Amino acid sequence: MMRTSVLMALLMFFSKFSLATKDVQSLRWGYVNFAPFHYSEDNKVLGSIAEKIDYIFNKAGIEYSAIEFPNKRVKLYIEQGKIDFTAVIDSFISSPDQFLKTQRPVYTINLGAICLKNSHQISSLEHLKDFQLIVMSGYTYGQEKLIDNKNGFDIAMSAINHEKAIKALTYKRGDCVLGYQAPFLVEEIKYPKTNFYFYPIDALPVYLYLNKDVPNASSIMQVINQYN
Repeated sequence: MMRTSVLMALLMFFSKFSLATKDVQSLRWGYVNFAPFHYSEDNKVLGSIAEKIDYIFNKAGIEYSAIEFPNKRVKLYIEQGKIDFTAVIDSFISSPDQFLKTQRPVYTINLGAICLKNSHQISSLEHLKDFQLIVMSGYTYGQEKLIDNKNGFDIAMSAINHEKAIKALTYKRGDCVLGYQAPFLVEEIKYPKTNFYFYPIDALPVYLYLNKDVPNASSIMQVINQYN
């Protein structure tokens, strides 16, 4: 009897797996150039988050294609349903009811302040209100409120990415950059004679969001959760 029950459970699992993967067209992953997490090289998407996405989908037996978009474009396409899934922090998704979200994060990214002095007392966003900040346009930084002058921050300038932000910092266009640790480490290598200091502020989980309009979306997400 027990053997029969186990067999039935296995059959039910594999029938769900088959339902999720059978006749599913290649899903479209929309991403931005955000090295070292995901970026394009030789017509391929590479990076630490890209590797995790590839691992999950290979294990799940689901095909996908990766398309790079500008930051604001990918957000618009997500909202319009032109992208099947993406991997972002929660605050990037303005309409969460349209999506299924993985039970666990696929990755975690570290937020902090990058400065040229090591004598600052910085461990929260509130502490940054005492400094002239270089921020990146279009970034939510995991916050419900914008990091802008209206909310008490002194914004010296907005940059389009970490590369431009760090370069502006070397020119002393602001006191600190509000950014992410891994992309900062990529840029730091370009300035061997400059002393940068990273002040950790928060760790932000990255989840995979799957559009509910994808056929068999619920079954697909169940399988993705099995391998995440």
